[in-house]
Amino acid sequence: MKIAVIADIHANLEALHAVLGHARAQGITKYVCLGDIVGYNANPHECLEEVRNLDLLGVVMGNHDAVACGRQSLVGFNPYAARAAEWTRSQLSDAEQTWLASLSFKQDIFIDSPITRFTIVHASLNRPEAWEYVFDTHEADVSMQFQWMPLCFIGHTHSPLAFERSLLETVGGVFNTVRFNPDHKYLVNCGSVGQPRDRDPRAAYVTYDLDHATIQLHRVVYDISTAQKKVIAAGLPEYCAIRLGTGR
Repeated sequence: MKIAVIADIHANLEALHAVLGHARAQGITKYVCLGDIVGYNANPHECLEEVRNLDLLGVVMGNHDAVACGRQSLVGFNPYAARAAEWTRSQLSDAEQTWLASLSFKQDIFIDSPITRFTIVHASLNRPEAWEYVFDTHEADVSMQFQWMPLCFIGHTHSPLAFERSLLETVGGVFNTVRFNPDHKYLVNCGSVGQPRDRDPRAAYVTYDLDHATIQLHRVVYDISTAQKKVIAAGLPEYCAIRLGTGR
């Protein structure tokens, strides 16, 4: 059994369609979503519909989701993000906002075997509602102090990173494949579907192979030009369109 872990879609329908097509080609039918389905880009309604129609094992709230449904304010958002968030809120129906508001900040997932158990959260486990970033081993260590499962998937930074904690130290950084040591603890960021920021504009997601206890990072080419044109046509900040082409 393999599942796909997706995060930070940010209303980018072209990227989401490409990722879901890539996942289906591998025979994947089960999904986990780490939040920020909306924000920045031009298709919040369509992306919400796509995600809600997936066979989801779990889904958590991201900070842009929280603002879009009114659970949190725009405090801390830069001008581009704030403008996009206000536009997004105006596009969503009451039912869509209610669904977003119902999401939790973190979720523990159990799949049959006791070895297949993991946690999902959008940002950091120590204060999920504070939206703290995990970029390095120190920040990973802080989050992993609150991690009771052997594995946790996170998003929020828009950069794929994996951290491994043993009794002696925490190591990590960029990755292609993670292979589990049953005595260690893992914190894995699956990157961003809809707005990568690691200087690679391709959509990012991971697959988790439960049978072989491995996590694989995937990068998927999508129609960036169409996504950019939609951002401009919607009257969203031009910078939101430009950054899609640079992966920053």
